[in-house]
Amino acid sequence: MIVVVQGSNDFNSYPVFLRSMGVALSSMKEDDNQFIIYSAGPAKVNSFVSEFSNLSERGMKSRGKKIKFYKVSLPWLYENLEGIDYLAYLSNPKEKTSKLVAEAELKNVEVGIFRY
Repeated sequence: MIVVVQGSNDFNSYPVFLRSMGVALSSMKEDDNQFIIYSAGPAKVNSFVSEFSNLSERGMKSRGKKIKFYKVSLPWLYENLEGIDYLAYLSNPKEKTSKLVAEAELKNVEVGIFRY
């Protein structure tokens, strides 16, 4: 399963981020043996993803699955949206979503918007 995580500049809630990862993991198919996360930033979100990936590695490995994390640029994501299974967008209440969310919805990528 390939998941993209992007957040707004002011987003800083680790529990909300964890909820988004729980939703993504729950939609992972039984035959998927990799959980790949592409993080599009900002820096706070990248650090959340890195920490989650590192802490989850042992538990995933015990289930026969691998977790990987990559920081990627927005232009790269726009070019590679077809291969994405899920996009988690993290923001504070009343903030607009990004252009990436709109583009993902146009390309029929499942999108989860998480606000607190």
